[in-house]
Amino acid sequence: MDAARLKDINVFSSLSDEDLEMLARLATETTASDGDVLLEAGGSSDKLWIIEDGQVEVERDGDVVATLGPGDIVGETGVLERKLRNANVKAKGSITALVLAQSDVRRLRKEHPDLDERLQKVLEDRSD
Repeated sequence: MDAARLKDINVFSSLSDEDLEMLARLATETTASDGDVLLEAGGSSDKLWIIEDGQVEVERDGDVVATLGPGDIVGETGVLERKLRNANVKAKGSITALVLAQSDVRRLRKEHPDLDERLQKVLEDRSD
């Protein structure tokens, strides 16, 4: 994966080129089709998803509470707070996403306090 693609994602924009290269090696690129469930409420929180292309819908109790697109992340609540998933996330059309394992996110947060702050900000914004 080309690390330059990660520079356009707000939470990673402050990382150095070297750190972006490392992140590119850790991330797995994946695709999903319309209606595919990426995250299921009550499931384990072992991955953070970064939407690169397309949109996803976040559902709680059958209601769509958010539609997210390129540059947005999902799964942050469970990964950052080590809780079970609190929502279903479904692809709305075809999507391309990058996936980071919880252990890689944990390591990146320790090595890059500014990244940790950005992820915490996303978490705070979503809880408002």
